Amino acid sequence: KLRAPGFSNLHVFAELAVGCLLADALSILGSLDLVIPEIDR
Repeated sequence: KLRAPGFSNLHVFAELAVGCLLADALSILGSLDLVIPEIDR
């Protein structure tokens, strides 16, 4: 099974966002360069 690169980036977000404020989590999410339709396959 092949996964899009954005899917692995989103998986890393769970580890990066632990202990962050909401504003920090939004900044982290924005820096991951996600393409939502690519993840929703």
